[in-house]
Amino acid sequence: MDTVIETVRSDNYTELVPAVSVLGIHKKFKNNHVLKGVSLVAQDHDVITIVGSSGSGKSTLLRCINLLEVPDAGEIRVKDELLSYTNVNGHVRFTNRQQIYRLRSRLGMVFQAFNLWDHMTVLQNLIEAPVHVLKLPKKEA
Repeated sequence: MDTVIETVRSDNYTELVPAVSVLGIHKKFKNNHVLKGVSLVAQDHDVITIVGSSGSGKSTLLRCINLLEVPDAGEIRVKDELLSYTNVNGHVRFTNRQQIYRLRSRLGMVFQAFNLWDHMTVLQNLIEAPVHVLKLPKKEA
């Protein structure tokens, strides 16, 4: 089964610059071509559903958007900022470390097998990253 991406957009909200746009993303792992030209556009307040069988590339797409994997080809934009990466001798790498740190501070992801600290409440687990990474006060986080 191919991966299906569905967007639910609020009728009363219009944004000129997408929150995230992905155009023609390709990703291979050795001989396994996982993402073959996947594209999507998400505005602020959109709810995106990605459905597909195991191994169809759902998590790989999210990992590319969250800068945990480097795509082999295609374009990723967060707001109007184009993610910068390049292919050097067959190895694709991010080219601007400061951009990666900045964009990662604005993106979030819940992993399939998420692990919460069992000595903390759900709320404490949720505010951990904003408090330590973004230096937000606990009340604001």
